[in-house]
Amino acid sequence: MSAEGFMSKADSILEKIKETQLPAIKEAATLIADSIAQGGALHFFDSGHATGELLGRAGGLFAIHPIRLNISVEHPKPPTRPDETPKRGWYQDARVMDFVLDSCHLRAGDVLYQCSVTGSSAAVVELALGAKKRGVKVVALTSPAYSKAITSHHPSGKFLYQVADLVIDNCGEVGDAMLEIPGLDTLACPSSGLAFIYISWALLAEVMRQLLSRGIKPQVYKSINLPGAPEFNEKAKATYEQKGI
Repeated sequence: MSAEGFMSKADSILEKIKETQLPAIKEAATLIADSIAQGGALHFFDSGHATGELLGRAGGLFAIHPIRLNISVEHPKPPTRPDETPKRGWYQDARVMDFVLDSCHLRAGDVLYQCSVTGSSAAVVELALGAKKRGVKVVALTSPAYSKAITSHHPSGKFLYQVADLVIDNCGEVGDAMLEIPGLDTLACPSSGLAFIYISWALLAEVMRQLLSRGIKPQVYKSINLPGAPEFNEKAKATYEQKGI
């Protein structure tokens, strides 16, 4: 009954999101629509596992600017050196975000849609704080319940949900996994990816509706498998690059 069990748990989480998070989703959509309508931009940073879901997809917005990070240091330890405490990854070092933010094309009045299941890493919290200092509104998709059960790695001890301007709760459980399968020593099947897709597309659908209600037509990708799609998308891209919408 694992397949049915997963579907049942997934249905209950999605229903909870619909019942409790719709006002926050609509409020976030208004922030984004206001920004785009006034010449601002929608930035996107996801520390989860479904980042590509929103980018370049049929029916998706051209007006999404992802922040992608690729920071690594390779330095083999000399053989005569004693063993050391393992170095922290850059993700747990808030200092790296000054460089990242200075390298981003952020402007006051923009919106950052920032997604992190726990919102506990130093980099995630510092990115939100730094964006806000630059006049950018931060919309967070995260799990406050999960955050409250663990320790933050940010020097302030705060989590993403505590520093964002607006929070959308993914309604997941502590630990993310949600399904008990007899014989396993831990829960199986995370809910955060499912919640991310459900919430994010609802959010973008509402952004599109609100822009159209203002007489502003956003550019949207057409499936490349349909006749005339390459030409359609090239024209939409050109319009987007000219108008930013």
